[in-house]
Amino acid sequence: MKKISLIIITVLALSGCKATVETEVSLKDILESKTKTIAGDLFVEVAGCNDYKDSRQPSSSLVKVQQTIPSIFPDAKYVECFRKEFDSYARFSIPVFLDKDKDGKLASESHLNIISNADSLLMVGIPQNIKANMERVKNNSFGTSAFDLKVNIKVNNDTGKEFPFKVIAAYVENQPYVYGDLTSKGNGSFTVTLSDVSVSSALENGTAMVLIR
Repeated sequence: MKKISLIIITVLALSGCKATVETEVSLKDILESKTKTIAGDLFVEVAGCNDYKDSRQPSSSLVKVQQTIPSIFPDAKYVECFRKEFDSYARFSIPVFLDKDKDGKLASESHLNIISNADSLLMVGIPQNIKANMERVKNNSFGTSAFDLKVNIKVNNDTGKEFPFKVIAAYVENQPYVYGDLTSKGNGSFTVTLSDVSVSSALENGTAMVLIR
């Protein structure tokens, strides 16, 4: 894996909107680094970027998302709004924590965590604070709209050699695995998508196992 790039895709049904969190980290960091923050991006689907009456003004959905996202993801900063094919997205920058400490606690209780230690190659941690924020926003800002959370992880190999791993309750390159033994080619890449069960586990229990050695 010449570079392990992790793309965490978080999809939240914000009144019909989807949100995607993306972050990137090398496999050497996953295996060898200490706990640290890494840069991430959050892409939130909106009805449109511009007001339908005056394109020079932001749309009401964009304004609502700009007001709401920081209350779910602390330190989220609005960057831009753009259109891709038939959909429009608001982009925010957010920090993500790479958690290397085997202490049973998340590195951050208010940010998404990527966890790697002697027991697991990769876990996704969702603090209860984020879950509570999602519930509060649903009740206060979006009525009864439910949150639909999805997580995708893109992995790039930066070891220069094959890297064997096991996957649990996830899709790899869109192929479903309850449990599977796979190998990443040197300098290759693959994308992991957590199952709904794994996402529910992360929300309810704080973490979900994705890859093991």
